[in-house]
Amino acid sequence: MITSPPYLSNLNSMDPKIDPPATKRPKPVYIWLLLGISLIFHTSAGFSKEASSGRASVVGNSLLYGTALYGPGIISLLEPDSPEVGVGLEMLIASGSFLGALQATKQYELDPVRTRLLIWGAYTGTAYGLGSLAFFDSEDTRTWAVPPMLLTPLGTTLVYQLTQNRDCFEGETDLLVTSGLGGLLYGTTIPYLIRPIEDLSSSLQQKIYVGSAMLTVPLFIWQTTQLIDRLNLHHISRGEATLIPLGGIVGGLYGAGTAHLFLHDRYPRLHVLSSMLGLPLGVYSAYRLTLDEDYTVGRATMIGLGAIAGAIFSEGLAFITQVEDSRIFAACGIVGSALGIYLVHNATQSQTGQAKAGSDQPIANAPTLPSGGGLPIQLLTIKF
Repeated sequence: MITSPPYLSNLNSMDPKIDPPATKRPKPVYIWLLLGISLIFHTSAGFSKEASSGRASVVGNSLLYGTALYGPGIISLLEPDSPEVGVGLEMLIASGSFLGALQATKQYELDPVRTRLLIWGAYTGTAYGLGSLAFFDSEDTRTWAVPPMLLTPLGTTLVYQLTQNRDCFEGETDLLVTSGLGGLLYGTTIPYLIRPIEDLSSSLQQKIYVGSAMLTVPLFIWQTTQLIDRLNLHHISRGEATLIPLGGIVGGLYGAGTAHLFLHDRYPRLHVLSSMLGLPLGVYSAYRLTLDEDYTVGRATMIGLGAIAGAIFSEGLAFITQVEDSRIFAACGIVGSALGIYLVHNATQSQTGQAKAGSDQPIANAPTLPSGGGLPIQLLTIKF
């Protein structure tokens, strides 16, 4: 008896309608490539001092928005039948955003410092657009990107108008940006202190939290501009502008840790309130330090790392001794971070005079060796 091979027995069942051939869908790898290029533009422009870096940052962020917001948003509205068409639209919108921004900034020199404010204005508009979705109880998910697509250019335009007749400096810009982030933090925290909010529906709670953040962000930025004018901080260095919010972070953590020492796990709202009170105290303490000494970005960063290292060291000792009380860990973190700040602050104190002036000269008493002609050769240069 002759039998056919097993693979021939199913020939009649291989109907294209029943078993359609597998098709390879194109992977949107180019989308991630464009996203990476835009991030490179944004990052490199933040460190460059050239006048063209402002333009590069604007063009890079336009590419980023076209890839991450406008492309997916328009595709969600159109709902193309084919995924290939969706990928193609995404790539066309991303490249079109790049070319449009490149052409729009062709004859305009953008200041890098002011450009940072414009970009953060765009970010704020996007955040407000996404947050506004909490106020709409629509079941149509296709229009999720409409509010951020409309409010993003509105935020940029608003910041452009507000800064048109105002000189922008790097340290001042850092203070304004961090004040907006602080307003966001306080805005999302203040409703938590209101105890009856837990009895409301989740949808209403979400509206209250988002609405509170939308109110506190511009309020904090406006208050910061008033303090800058009153204290004459327009020409504050970037190092001092870095140290001030760092002091706020440390103050907030100290406030929460101090509340935990006295209240343990009780009254969590008092923990939050203590942290909110400690943050401005930390900001004020850091500001007082900037009145007596000079700080660079490197020195402020080293002080922050010293706080982290000190806290880790003290917490490690608590783990070794197998302490079980969480209040001991809180006390160790506070004491260790304070000790780390003190030690690093003193260790970098003698180097700030030359660092602020941007001098490339070596620090005093650096080790040297005589060369053949009797001239000293510098072996070590430390600059922050």
